[in-house]
Amino acid sequence: MLVPLNQEATMSKTAALSSLKETDQPWAVHHDPERFARVAELHRKAFAWEPQGWIPLGIHVVDPAHSADLSYDNWLDPATMFGIQCHVLHDTLTVGSDLLPSMPLNHLGCAPLASMFGAKLIMPDEAGATFQDVGPTPLPILCDIADVNELAMPAMDAGILPAVERIMVYYRQHLPSWIDVVPPMPSGPFSTAMQLRGSELLIELVDRPTECAKLIRMCAEAEANSSRYLHRRMGAQMDRLITNFGILGTGLRLGEDSMVNLSPEMIHAFCLPAFEAVNDICGGRGHVHFCSLVERRHEHIYTALADTDSVAVISSQFGFEYYQQHVDVLRGRLAVESFYGDALAHCIGEHGSFEQWAGGFVPRFKNESGLVLYMQVASVEEGQRYWQAWQDAHTLPQR
Repeated sequence: MLVPLNQEATMSKTAALSSLKETDQPWAVHHDPERFARVAELHRKAFAWEPQGWIPLGIHVVDPAHSADLSYDNWLDPATMFGIQCHVLHDTLTVGSDLLPSMPLNHLGCAPLASMFGAKLIMPDEAGATFQDVGPTPLPILCDIADVNELAMPAMDAGILPAVERIMVYYRQHLPSWIDVVPPMPSGPFSTAMQLRGSELLIELVDRPTECAKLIRMCAEAEANSSRYLHRRMGAQMDRLITNFGILGTGLRLGEDSMVNLSPEMIHAFCLPAFEAVNDICGGRGHVHFCSLVERRHEHIYTALADTDSVAVISSQFGFEYYQQHVDVLRGRLAVESFYGDALAHCIGEHGSFEQWAGGFVPRFKNESGLVLYMQVASVEEGQRYWQAWQDAHTLPQR
């Protein structure tokens, strides 16, 4: 259930964009099966720590002009975001970086899973429209952790999942078959449990561990089941899971931001069993995201997850820095996906330009493996400049 806070928002700009159909976009010029197969192999080899002399880099182009004056008032209408995402995908494919052709439902954030358990969703009065949004905010539903004993596992028609399915079917009907339609970002089991219970869960992990573990396990199974349902609805195979950012994952990529509040011991006790439950249902090995910030890197996560076979990839904005400092520790154990969010601006600030940073980083690590990077830019021209710089950096000798 959505609780709208802005009933007066208009959709004029979005309505015009939503009229775009498949024939309005020159998709055929981008259709290159051989290149897409090479990109998928770059991702696979990197996450498997197979040396290949190249560090995969994806460049997403999100031009804010395409979504000016966007309102989220009709955010569950299939046509609302389709036109904008067509522009995003066309511009991204024009750059030609190491991304797979996909159209994800990122504007929903991680909200669908919480809604399936009955959480109300709050949408802010104004939302930026560059697909960096985290979607609506779920409100807690459990007044006491003991309430988990009365909580039922949600069915596949619970919450906003039917609306999500309608959006995906609409996208599938209006796109060529070689473009993957990707479900909303999978929510990490622990992060979803915190959404449903609130921050009190952090104390209850110590005081009421049995009920907490039950809630986290339920969230894991519900996420895995709903993701598997939506992937199969699109005709996708569970052994080929494309992330919400055009990367071939090692498993279902889980957004587990709240995990940064836990010690390594608690991550092992509460998060790893949940990751294993997702792997059991969806296949593959763990592909887990947490947010790192300019001010805080949360590096204890890497050491906590490097000790387990349940997780193959850790994804975080500044993970490339940890990789740079600890590649010997990570090698063959835990691959890194990184460089999105604030990382590009931070590197430019530290090194003077992207070209300067790449010229030092790439020659040093191109013959290693275990690393996939992607970033976001505002124009095709900017993306092409960075893509050329990335190719040039691979020809430079190590400094």
